[in-house]
Amino acid sequence: MNTNDFGDVKTLAVLAQVAPAKIDMDATADATNANLVGAGSNYLHGVTLADFAVTCGNLTGVTLWAPVQDECSIGTLANNIDQTLFLDEVYVNSLEFSYTTGANATENYGAETDNKMWLLNGGRFVNFQEATISGSDVIAGYIELDLAASATVAELSTGIGFLRKDAKGATAISHYDASENTMTNVEVIQGVLADVGTAGYEEKYIYEPSATAATGKHTIYFPSATAFTPAVGDRLQFVYAADQYATPMNEYFVPIEEPTTRPNTVGALRQGQVEIYIVDPSDATATSFENAWRLTGATISANLTREPLAELGHLSPYDRPITLPIPITMTVNSTAGDLLNWARFAGKLSEYETFTLQDINISNLMNKDNLTLVVKVFEQTDEEAGGTGSNRKVLPGSSLDGDDYFNDGVLAQYSAPSREYALKTIIVKNLKITDEGMTLDLGSNATQTFGFKANNDLFVIKGDVSYDTVVGSLVRSA
Repeated sequence: MNTNDFGDVKTLAVLAQVAPAKIDMDATADATNANLVGAGSNYLHGVTLADFAVTCGNLTGVTLWAPVQDECSIGTLANNIDQTLFLDEVYVNSLEFSYTTGANATENYGAETDNKMWLLNGGRFVNFQEATISGSDVIAGYIELDLAASATVAELSTGIGFLRKDAKGATAISHYDASENTMTNVEVIQGVLADVGTAGYEEKYIYEPSATAATGKHTIYFPSATAFTPAVGDRLQFVYAADQYATPMNEYFVPIEEPTTRPNTVGALRQGQVEIYIVDPSDATATSFENAWRLTGATISANLTREPLAELGHLSPYDRPITLPIPITMTVNSTAGDLLNWARFAGKLSEYETFTLQDINISNLMNKDNLTLVVKVFEQTDEEAGGTGSNRKVLPGSSLDGDDYFNDGVLAQYSAPSREYALKTIIVKNLKITDEGMTLDLGSNATQTFGFKANNDLFVIKGDVSYDTVVGSLVRSA
């Protein structure tokens, strides 16, 4: 799965299965809605590699589907679907962030699964609906699907067309328990209201089609067993195949129209919107970010190797845990200039800047193992913002004036003139250099390449962060 980086964190958060309560990222970060925490209980919205390794409370992988539009409707927004590729229990096994001059910034993901099917004819429309349970829902004891009463949920070869499965392979819907912070697939069967609470059905959701339901709509009745009944604040997710899309959420193509806390005017990021810093936490004289010198590219990769766990009685693996530690590799390319980058990577920057450094050798690079990479991406280019770093400005009349932003997890709103803050910040801690090379060819500038490695400590944070947050502790919030 390949995409342009447009300054958003939510795609990564969904793939990492961050808990629903922490995936909204639309308010100031606190102990209840934040996924990361820094020194001094500085809560932050974001994702870390550890999220991909967490299996307790999560579903087994994510769900993906790809509708294929009818040939005669190509070039339109019509919901004329010919077929849909559906994949369930998809596990992400690699990720890569790439920032280079002259090209769009990208974020790419690899994944694996044993569950693949094609849906066609009366089941070719895959729908997704999420409902947050209210007090009135609990009293009523049911939720209505958004699907039109005239539409039909498909009957597949495996049964009713709800597409997620529980631990025993039965057709299921997903229940997020807000108090326990756990997501569980719970079996759903087709029936009628009278089936609720009858012997054998106490722990199952019951789906009744609109044709027979007293509500006149497609209805999901709650289980009667207390441990399975959703409470106020819980969320239910339904993924199902039908003979048409339910509106307004499900369309063949719908532009992103979510709260203003997500970037909505950026299609892709280029070199004037990306700043990269190499931070040495051991340098007590440094108090702010400084752009790394003459960089032309930076690539961050993580290999999330997974082991398929099989057992008798199940055709497909029942889990694919990540092999720990998770290795991170990073490559930095630059145009060769002075020795500033060498000094920075060797932990000799302060001596270099005071002209007291006499030499830098390969052993200096080998001994340094706690560097931190910081990538910040912005909505404006440096020319629009009138500078880089803390000099970036939001001017009156700018498209950013009045927009929301996050800084150290705090939600605020631009009031021009003011400083521009990053849309997203990537942090890789405890880097150790693995290789370095210099290339000089006749007719072209000399170039330098630096390679680094780290384990586990990759964080992607919504909004901007301060220098103190970067050099301090940063972990996954409980």
